[in-house]
Amino acid sequence: MRFVAISDTHDNLEAIRDLIDNLKGEKFEFVVHAGDVIAPFSMKALAELGKTFYVAFGNNDGERRILTKIAEEMGWVLGEIVEFPNGVVYHGTDPRIVDILKKTDHRYLILGHTHEAKIERFGEKIVINPGEVCGYLTGKRTFAIVDDGEVDIVEF
Repeated sequence: MRFVAISDTHDNLEAIRDLIDNLKGEKFEFVVHAGDVIAPFSMKALAELGKTFYVAFGNNDGERRILTKIAEEMGWVLGEIVEFPNGVVYHGTDPRIVDILKKTDHRYLILGHTHEAKIERFGEKIVINPGEVCGYLTGKRTFAIVDDGEVDIVEF
């Protein structure tokens, strides 16, 4: 199973377009977004990838009703904590919730919010923060490619 993990797009359409350009030559099954899409126009821009998305709400996602409607129309899964094949995605950093999610049977836990790319392994469990697509806080625009347990953080 090969998928892409992203987070914190924060309405940066230029970065979203660059992300799409970077992923055009990649083969992957779906995209996991760890939150802070922000506005409906960003979600529609991401749809250009033509893939199913699993999206966790972020703390800055204000138009949740509209985002939910768009996600439903596209066949995407959207919520506070969202399961995807062999994984779960959550935007927040509440250590109690993160600890609970680490104890699930899912192989992958995708987290967002901090904008810092990070990979941690706990036995078979892999916890990934893909960093930020927007590049606003760290100055780095990153995403992760996950391929059967191998994780690469890609800066673009």
